[in-house]
Amino acid sequence: MSNSVISNPIAHELTADDLTLNKRYSDKSRMQNIKLQEKNQTQPVDISVDLETNNMYLCDVGRSLVEIFDINGTLQHVIEDKIMSKFQPTAIAVAFDGTLILASHFNHCLHMYLPNDAPNQANCYSYKQFKLGIKGNQIHQFYNPAGIAIDHSDGYIYVCDRGNYRIQVITPDGVCERTIELFLDDKKKYPLDPVRIVVQQNSDLIVCIVGAGDAICFIPKYTNGPIHVEPLCIVDGNGLGLDNASGLAVDIHDRIFISDTGHHRIVICTPDGCFITSFGMEGDELGQLKRPCGLDITNDGTIVVTDSGNKRIQLFGLIREQTPVRNNPPKENSHVSNNLLPIEEHDLTATL
Repeated sequence: MSNSVISNPIAHELTADDLTLNKRYSDKSRMQNIKLQEKNQTQPVDISVDLETNNMYLCDVGRSLVEIFDINGTLQHVIEDKIMSKFQPTAIAVAFDGTLILASHFNHCLHMYLPNDAPNQANCYSYKQFKLGIKGNQIHQFYNPAGIAIDHSDGYIYVCDRGNYRIQVITPDGVCERTIELFLDDKKKYPLDPVRIVVQQNSDLIVCIVGAGDAICFIPKYTNGPIHVEPLCIVDGNGLGLDNASGLAVDIHDRIFISDTGHHRIVICTPDGCFITSFGMEGDELGQLKRPCGLDITNDGTIVVTDSGNKRIQLFGLIREQTPVRNNPPKENSHVSNNLLPIEEHDLTATL
C-alpha cells in the first residue's frame, strides 16, 4: 500500500508577526545588492547560507563556479578548479559541518566538498572532493537532479531526482537510505517530478515545488517508497499563482518562501501553505527582480536571493546584529561511504 498525504487548503490565521513581513521585506533601507562579475555567461541559479557563519555560497551555472560571500557582500573565496569548470552546478546546499553538496542537472550526479580537518594557514577553504552517482534510475544514480535540502537535525540530504520522479534520501556519509516516489494518484499512473525541496524544522514534513513550478506539496519526511500527493496551488488575493517557481526556503518558524520566477517576485506562505504576502516586481532597481531563482534565509530572517536576470544577489530584511544559530548536531568526521568516489587526490583549494 502506498503512503498518502493531502495538502492542507484550510485558511490559516495570520499572526501579528506574519502581518509585518511585507513591511520588513519591502523596506529599501534593509536591502542590499551584491553585483556579480559582468560576463555574458554569468547565471546565478542557487544559493545556500551557512547558518553558523552567515556566509553565502552561490552556484553559477553559466560560469561553472561557486562563490562564497560574507553577509556584508565581501567575496571570500571562489571554487573554480578544473573539475568544477566542467561540472556546471545547478543546485547547492551547505551542511552543518561545512560540507558543500552540489548537483548538476547536466551531468546527472552530485559533488561533495568535505572540509579538511586541518586546512592550511594560507587558505581556510580547503576541501576533499567526492563524486556521488552517475546517470541512471537505480539507487545512487540520478537523472537531471534538481534541488537539494539538508535536514539540520540529523544531517540527512534530500535530493530532487527530477528525471526519475523521486527524492533520494542520503545519509551524511553518502549512502542512499531510501527513495520517495511521487505520484498524482494512488494507482501510481501519473508520476510527479520534484523541482526544489526544503525540510521544515518544526515538523516532520518536507516541502517540494513540483511539476511546472506552479504548485507545492507536503510529504512526511520519513516516507519510504511511493506516495500519493495532492499539489497545492498558491494564489494571492488577486488570483495570481506561481509561474515556473524555482527557489524554496523556510525560516525558523517554518514559513515558506518561494521564488516565483515567472512573476519576478518572492511569495511568503504560512507553514501549511496559505498565502501571506509577496514582494518584488520586474526591474533592475533596488528591490526589483528579474527571474529570481534560488533563495535561502538566515537565522534572523534575512532573505538571500539569486537575482538571475540582473546577475546579482539581493538581500532583503537585513538585520546587522548577529543572532544565535540553530542547535545543530555535533560536528564529527563522518565515515566516507564507498559510494563517494574521490575525484582527485590533492586538495581542491581554489583562490580568489
